Amino acid sequence: MELTEKDRQLLALMQKNAREPVASLARQLGVSRTALQERIHRLEENGIIEGYSVRLAQGVSQNAVHCFTFAALNNKSYPDVARQLKSITSVQAVHAITGDWDLIVHLVAETLEKLNRELNRLNEITGIIKTVSHIVLETKLARNIYYHRT
Repeated sequence: MELTEKDRQLLALMQKNAREPVASLARQLGVSRTALQERIHRLEENGIIEGYSVRLAQGVSQNAVHCFTFAALNNKSYPDVARQLKSITSVQAVHAITGDWDLIVHLVAETLEKLNRELNRLNEITGIIKTVSHIVLETKLARNIYYHRT
């Protein structure tokens, strides 16, 4: 699906506040409420908007242990590794990267002990040849915003 300029503007507004009333969003974009509801529905149907969620304040989840693990893979093992990583619920995100490493895996666990078990599980995945992990001590800034150039 090709995103229009209005789609991009709408996504930027909804990322700031997905609970903003449709009438308010329509006013800000200069379109009718009905047209905006149809646009949102089209974005949902085409998988651009996958769902809605709640972002918790940092203090609420401060007991969680976050870890970023760099992983090097055997050549051609991406599909198998990706499938196995997807099945691990502590894996929050997987990013393919350039350089000496192939992936960055973001893990979250309740305790260091559970994180250690998850890291061991990650290292047992066929296709991962080496890893290095970094535990997050403090998050200085976190955003999940779709950037729209104005």
